[in-house]
Amino acid sequence: MVILVKRFGQLGNRLFLFAHLVANAAEHGYAVANPSFAAYARFFEAPAADDFGALPVRLALLPHQWLARALERLLGLVQRPQVFRGLAAVRRWLPAWTGLPQLLYLDDSAGTFDLSAAPYLAAVRQRVVLLHGWCFRDRPSFARHAALIRRLFALVPPHRQAVAAVLARCRSTAEVLVGVHIRRGDYATFANGQYFFGNDVYARHMRALRAQFAPGRRVEFLLCSDEDLNLADFAGLPVHRGSGHFVEDLYALAGCDYLLGPPSSYSMWASFYGEVPLCHLHQADQPVQLTDFAVFLDQ
Repeated sequence: MVILVKRFGQLGNRLFLFAHLVANAAEHGYAVANPSFAAYARFFEAPAADDFGALPVRLALLPHQWLARALERLLGLVQRPQVFRGLAAVRRWLPAWTGLPQLLYLDDSAGTFDLSAAPYLAAVRQRVVLLHGWCFRDRPSFARHAALIRRLFALVPPHRQAVAAVLARCRSTAEVLVGVHIRRGDYATFANGQYFFGNDVYARHMRALRAQFAPGRRVEFLLCSDEDLNLADFAGLPVHRGSGHFVEDLYALAGCDYLLGPPSSYSMWASFYGEVPLCHLHQADQPVQLTDFAVFLDQ
């Protein structure tokens, strides 16, 4: 059995990490518990019900809520890298027959850990393994079980209906709908602000992109951002706004025809989930062509 103890990043990061574990468990038949996803569980079909069908996957660690909360608080201490690394070092000196969990720490700069590796699969079938890290991946299984992942992480009905209403409003006039993810917030400092673009940058790319479609084609834009936008900055462009709810905006982007935005697992998930071609803006003056867009298949 695997327990994911590390809460890494925000929604997009946690979706991809959980989805890779689900895909790997579906492929190899071992149990997974992910209490670290609890903060977002209520928005998605399977996590909200803590029911992943025939898969041995769940959020709660124990059936009794008070016991589960007590254990999760204990695991919260283990989230600290220095604590986890220390415990992992001690555990390596203890014999396997002690029955204590195995601790697998993956430093954020260590690259990808292959969940299909034979030693890992042998361990998770024999004992409890606590995972601490971000880039645990099984890309082949993720691709094979993509339809299952999309079904499990469908929005619950109220949010699904809100997304449908936004898209219906956009589609009432648009022949081509381009979703634009304008991420601000933490991007003011992340990577020294490299991906913190002003509205003028997005508007310029939107105009250039619109010009690449056939004359007369109704190309419109769905703007989704983590801050209020001054729509005057997009004068002359046919724009729509999302609902403003971060989960609804994510799945509204997944319902577009093209996606544009800075590098982010948020837009990557929208691209994967809706099978929508995506282009990431790495630089403000980067040329953007329709041929640059491609569906993002995994993270």
